[in-house]
Amino acid sequence: MTAAIQAGRRSRLRDTALLSATILGAGLLSPAQAAQFGVVVNQVADPVLGSVALPDSAPTMGVFSSVQNWPMNAITLGLLPSGKVVSYGTPLGNPNNQDGRTFDVWDPTKGVAGGHVTLPGVTGVNSFCAAQSFRADGSLFLAGGIFDNGNDKGSAILNNTATGVSPAAAKLANDRYYASMITLLNGRQLIMGGSYPYQGGAGDPQGSIDKGLMTGMTPEIYDGTQWQSLFGAKSRDAFGPDNNRFWYPRAWVAPNGKVFGISSDKMWFLDPSGNGSVNVTNFRDPQRQASSATDAPNVGPVSTAVMFDTGKILQVGGNSFDNFWGFLASSRATVVDITTGAPVAIDTAPMNYGRAWAQSTVLPTGQVAVTGGSLNNNQDGANSVVQAEIWNPATGRWSVGASGSVYRGYHSTAILMQNGALLIAGGGAPGPVNNQNAEVFYPPYLFATVNGKTALAPRPRIVSLSTAQMQHGQSMQVELTSQNGLSQVVLIGLSVVTHSFNSGQRRIVAGFTQAGNTVTVQAPANANIAPPGYYQLVAIDQKGVPSPGVIVALGAGVAAPPQVAAPGVVTATSGQNDGGTAWLAGGGAGGGSGGGASGGSGSIGSAVSLQASNYTTSYVTNVNGTARLVTPANAGDKQQATFRMVAGLAGSGVSFQASTNASQYLRHQNFQIWQQPNDGGDIFKRGATFTPRAPLAGSCGCNTGTCTSYESIDWPGYYLRHANFSVYIAKPDGGATYNQDASFCVAPPADGSGSMPAANGQWTPIGIAAARVSVGTDGTLVTLNADNNAPWRYVGDGNWTPLPGNFRDIAVLNAKSIYAIGMDANVYRYDGQNWTVIGTNAKSIAAADGTILIANGNNDIWLKQSDDNTNAWRQLPGKALRVAVMNRNSLWHIGTDNAVYRGDQGGNWAPVGPDAAEIAASPDGSVLVTNTATKKMWRKTGDDTVGNWTQIDPNFQATALAIPNAQRAIVVGLDRTIYRW
Repeated sequence: MTAAIQAGRRSRLRDTALLSATILGAGLLSPAQAAQFGVVVNQVADPVLGSVALPDSAPTMGVFSSVQNWPMNAITLGLLPSGKVVSYGTPLGNPNNQDGRTFDVWDPTKGVAGGHVTLPGVTGVNSFCAAQSFRADGSLFLAGGIFDNGNDKGSAILNNTATGVSPAAAKLANDRYYASMITLLNGRQLIMGGSYPYQGGAGDPQGSIDKGLMTGMTPEIYDGTQWQSLFGAKSRDAFGPDNNRFWYPRAWVAPNGKVFGISSDKMWFLDPSGNGSVNVTNFRDPQRQASSATDAPNVGPVSTAVMFDTGKILQVGGNSFDNFWGFLASSRATVVDITTGAPVAIDTAPMNYGRAWAQSTVLPTGQVAVTGGSLNNNQDGANSVVQAEIWNPATGRWSVGASGSVYRGYHSTAILMQNGALLIAGGGAPGPVNNQNAEVFYPPYLFATVNGKTALAPRPRIVSLSTAQMQHGQSMQVELTSQNGLSQVVLIGLSVVTHSFNSGQRRIVAGFTQAGNTVTVQAPANANIAPPGYYQLVAIDQKGVPSPGVIVALGAGVAAPPQVAAPGVVTATSGQNDGGTAWLAGGGAGGGSGGGASGGSGSIGSAVSLQASNYTTSYVTNVNGTARLVTPANAGDKQQATFRMVAGLAGSGVSFQASTNASQYLRHQNFQIWQQPNDGGDIFKRGATFTPRAPLAGSCGCNTGTCTSYESIDWPGYYLRHANFSVYIAKPDGGATYNQDASFCVAPPADGSGSMPAANGQWTPIGIAAARVSVGTDGTLVTLNADNNAPWRYVGDGNWTPLPGNFRDIAVLNAKSIYAIGMDANVYRYDGQNWTVIGTNAKSIAAADGTILIANGNNDIWLKQSDDNTNAWRQLPGKALRVAVMNRNSLWHIGTDNAVYRGDQGGNWAPVGPDAAEIAASPDGSVLVTNTATKKMWRKTGDDTVGNWTQIDPNFQATALAIPNAQRAIVVGLDRTIYRW
């Protein structure tokens, strides 16, 4: 039972169930009640995301699911306009049999284990290693593959309801095993490449031609009734046997209206008009033996490529022309830009691993996730690469992600689902594995840190649409709900993938305007940018979190999708972030209201927020993903936008210490800005140190403090800047936009709080008449008055503000979560407005990392591991006089024998030292105690049971302790004065 202290004002209870991903389910299935527009987006169940685990690393690395059974070896995988998923390539239960005449259709709303329907194919049309593309009626058109005895060149059609497979009306002119097919500007299908099944290729190029095996060198177009050969586009350089260029050419409609492609070591433009024509240029050297992954060329069918932005393609990995040659796989990555006509290929940072037969998938954010592959061509075991990597186009750098459990190489697949996760399946047929299973990779953007623990990120949600059939150059209206504003609206082509090429995916950023919950979205101007077909419509908030995708049709004559639906979302509205990556977060106009003694001057030791010069409602803010430009939705966001400016860790300049965790700092790594714990190394210290310079902007739009540009000390000439919602270091390009992006006002703290100055190696008095003291990870310092037990919160040295109530002991998690023991021995929690009873019979309390520990009147130890108003206590073994918490699984106490003990959440205690009276612990692994007899202080560093204690200032005595980190201490002296060291 709980009771509020302040009568007449109900405290707001936090719904801890929001921290559980498993509540995504039937309760969210009904459409919005008062949809604004006529096409209501049905919110369907999402057990795939609903069952995800929530490790602490999820917000930075994502999560892989466990391995799940799949009905077949999914050599081809596609997301259908209905939201269902089709796979084919082997029969059911026979993952090593190459036969594409059985189709599995899966309904994701039923979970991975359920919702599978088997459809028979067309007799004599074997779609193993076929090409596939969507038609205007929503059906999936399959052409090529293994033709029985080379005689049947028919095609198959999976109907738009995914309930049956039928033959197409016309036959191809040529055998096309390993061909690629895409949809053209006019909605017709273009197929190119391929060969006679199982024969011909790089081993004997000219002989393969002479024997008539290179049947795919002449492209064909399907108009819905018949095939037309483009004899003018016949090309050995683009589609021939040399280096197996016929093998699944990578191809996309280009902004100039032609078709651009990469075939092994060549690039080309194909004009499909009339009789067709093709123009070929070199891409990279052919595959070869290499001394390292970065030396190996990123070419061949074993590479992977995806169009991540209009006219921009990322080509990664590879270095072989088939699945047998044992070349060392490439880690190289190249951006091919075709926006200005002639292709321009520029290398970006290499992957952390060489990968052959990996999968590349563009995410709604524009990042590219690369999964699977092997260090040497199609070899498992020690050569398997199971860790995902994500490429950020804003920085050109890679970050490593979570790891899967199964080798995914040749014949593996990966698609982007509507919930924003990747379904990954297949591999083998032929081996070295035959994977009749699947995994799910959940990218980091699906997660947030709430109260120090991982939760599902709050997500935007598309509620209703004015139409589900968009037309080029026209606008549509979207009803959107979002806690964190809106930064982008994107269209992503539905995935259809086989052989490391997703021929359906491309990402287009759509223009939009917003008025309240109504977003007017501008469709792409023409089919050059977005060919007619089916796309996921995704809204991305200002923290980089995408909404679930809603499948829409685009283009004249393209039928509406069978249903308009999206997976339901759960919004985690409570909690604060802890650690992660720097973002920009919008605040109030002019940068928010400062508070306390520290202002916007940017003096060493002051609390500051870095306000963007050209976006004056925005601040550099730690959230837990990639650097972004966002609007702070709550006090937690503002708190994460507050830093303490300290003397540079590298010995010069300045560093920015997190207000939420004194051990963490802003630092650059791979050019991206992160908030990370200081590991004490020189690389970290230099990456976290910046030299303040005069602002690069001639005139700053902000006036809340000194306008400044910050130069990296270890990358001279590179400045902190924001662009496309990311925060990173970059070299000036001479443009006015860069100069504005690289200028920041040192504004008052966005959370309105003061912040304690840095330690100076001396005891500095900051308050008087104190009995107890506690400090939170956000720097919030609270004391209890020695005369009347009233709590006071620190604002600045000698400047404190009262809080309501009277208490015996105090424990601070953060400004919005303070715990105390009342004069009645009850345990109370303060949420920034009200104190609420959450327990009874306590005499000592400590809190950190969402964990609260007490010793009661009988010296029994009780634990609560949820930062909320629930009375969810459980008893641990042992007896204690005083308690401390370092983190969720590192609990400390002083026993009734005055010995110091360390234990875990199971109450497994081990002695660490004797004769202690007071104790405090910090999140970075430091413990401070006072001696029972002398009241002098001893400190140990290290979250362990090694009793390596060191005396702190033998001339100083204390009666109460708080330690933000291993370098600082706030104590109450014998004279009742509060001192900071």
